[in-house]
Amino acid sequence: MNELRVVVIVSKDKSDLYFANQLMKRLNVVGVMVENQRPERDKTPILVKALKLISRPHVLISKAYNKISDLLSDKFADYNRFENSADFGEEGRKLFPCEHCEITYTTGVNNINAPEYVEWLINIQADVVAVCGASILREKMLSVPKYGVLNLHGGLAQKYRGLFTTDWAIHNEEPEFVGATVHYVSPGIDDGDIAYQGRPKIEPDDHPHSLYVKVVKLGVNMMTQSIQDLQEGNANPVPLQQKGNLYLGRMYTSKAKAATWKKIRTGVIRKYLANKITRDRQVLDKMTNVFPGSC
Repeated sequence: MNELRVVVIVSKDKSDLYFANQLMKRLNVVGVMVENQRPERDKTPILVKALKLISRPHVLISKAYNKISDLLSDKFADYNRFENSADFGEEGRKLFPCEHCEITYTTGVNNINAPEYVEWLINIQADVVAVCGASILREKMLSVPKYGVLNLHGGLAQKYRGLFTTDWAIHNEEPEFVGATVHYVSPGIDDGDIAYQGRPKIEPDDHPHSLYVKVVKLGVNMMTQSIQDLQEGNANPVPLQQKGNLYLGRMYTSKAKAATWKKIRTGVIRKYLANKITRDRQVLDKMTNVFPGSC
């Protein structure tokens, strides 16, 4: 069987660029679509914004106070310290296209399902699509690749679906549920048939950013194997039996982030590791298609 023609769809986030670069080195990637998810910055001068609120001084004072407070708390927060950054190296900063690989960037915001991008996917003759960090794909996009669309979700879907799932597992004092799921994309959110699931090795000095790096790197290995399984006719996806809680992006507020990192300082990882065998048992009982070498 000829190598499958793989198309990768990602956002501009460093973890997603790393994902794309790794797959280009490992698989027959013929195209990468990079989705723009960031609206244009409001360039209205601060003075103009302030003047609009001059008739409501209490609102102006409140907004100014909250803005300054957020800036100060962010500046000195654990999650913004250099040594705590999520580092994916040079491959997290830009794409390094492989030979015969076409790169396209979407315009607008979250516009990935626009007809021109569906047409691009058709023209490039994608056999399978690998997704990491993209917006929800609609039916027309999903119907193009012969072997479907596989998504890397940074969580164990039986427990955590949506965004910032590594952080939420720490926030909820459940490090045992830090993990990754490679699944087929369905109309729902992170609830398609599971190709592989895995958990990274957790160490005493880990924190949400270091764990997320481990999750993404594990996920890259799982995605690579999932596509190789498809190519060799060995794919054996299993339906998701239980949907985990859905966490939306807006739910992970500055307050939630601060609380998450406070849990690190108060020993959430240490407490888990002290009782690892017992706490892992409930997780392993829920997982399916566990990736070889997963913890």
